[in-house]
Amino acid sequence: MSKSISIIAPVKDEEDNVSLVYKDVSNVLKKLRMDYELIFVNDGSTDTSLKEMLLVKSKDSHVKIIDLRKNFGQSCAMQAGIDLASKDLVCYIDADLQVDFSELPLFLNEINKGFDGVIGWRHKRKDSFFKNFASRIAWTFRQKLIGANMHDSGCPFKVFTKEAAKDLELYGEMHRYVPALLRWRGFSLSEVKITHKARQFGKTKYNYKRIYKGFLDLIMVWFWQKYSQRPMHLLGGIGFISIALSALMGFVLIILRLMGKISLTNSSFPLFVYTLFTTGIILFCFGIMADLSVRTNLKVSNRKNYSVRKIYN
Repeated sequence: MSKSISIIAPVKDEEDNVSLVYKDVSNVLKKLRMDYELIFVNDGSTDTSLKEMLLVKSKDSHVKIIDLRKNFGQSCAMQAGIDLASKDLVCYIDADLQVDFSELPLFLNEINKGFDGVIGWRHKRKDSFFKNFASRIAWTFRQKLIGANMHDSGCPFKVFTKEAAKDLELYGEMHRYVPALLRWRGFSLSEVKITHKARQFGKTKYNYKRIYKGFLDLIMVWFWQKYSQRPMHLLGGIGFISIALSALMGFVLIILRLMGKISLTNSSFPLFVYTLFTTGIILFCFGIMADLSVRTNLKVSNRKNYSVRKIYN
C-alpha cells in the first residue's frame, strides 16, 4: 500500500472553502497515517483566497501553494499541481466541497488492486438541471467519439499513481478527458461510486462557454487518439479520396465529350475537377508537414502552458 499522496486542489475565488478543504484533507490523511502534501493552485483568484491559503500554510508545513499569474483554467491549474507533486500517488479534488474526501479509502482500495488510476462516479449528482443536462450530452459525445467507458469522466475526485499523473499533458478543457487520455497511453483505470453534495459557498464556474470549449477539446482528443502519431493517415486519406474523385469525374467528362454528349465550353465542370484535384494535393502536403511537425514536437517540446508568479513550498 502506498504511504504518501499529493492532493491537488485548484482554487478560483473560493475564499470560504479553503480552510474547510484543508480541514477535510488533513483530518482524513492523519487518520490514514499517510505522508501527504496539499497543493493549492491559485488560479487567478480575485477574492481573498490566496490570503486564506497562506494562513493555512502558516499552520501546516504539509501545505504548498502555486500562485499562477492569471486565470489559466482548470486543466492548466491541475497540470501545475501535477508538475509539483512529489508523492507516490496524486489525488485531484475541486475546492468547492461537493465531494466527500473521507471516501478516499475507496480509491486507495482500487489502487491497491493494481489500477493506475481511479475515477469517482457522482451517481446521484446535486447540481442544477442545466449542468446535469449539459454533462449528460457531453458524456454521450464522449462515448461516441472516444469511448471513455466511464460513467463520470469529469468527476472532480480522482486518484492516480505518480507515473500515470506525470504522463498527462493538460490544457484547455482536457481535464474532462483524463480517463480517455490515460487509457490511450495504456494505463489501467477503475471507478468508484462517491457521494456528491450541493455547493454551500461560492459560485459555480460552469457556464455555456465551457460547453463549446469542451466540445472542441473533445474533437482534439478524438484526433489525438486516432491520428496524433499518424496525421498523414487522416489528411492523406482525405486527399487521396479527393484526387480519386477528381480523376473519376475528369475521365467521365472526357468520355462524355468524345461521345458528343456534353460541351465543356463555358462549363464549370472542368474547374470543379481541377479544384478537387488541387485540394487533394494540398491535403497530402499538409499530411506530410503534420507528420514532420509531430515528430519534431515530440523531441523538442518542453514549454509549460501556464505561468507561475510564486511557489510557496
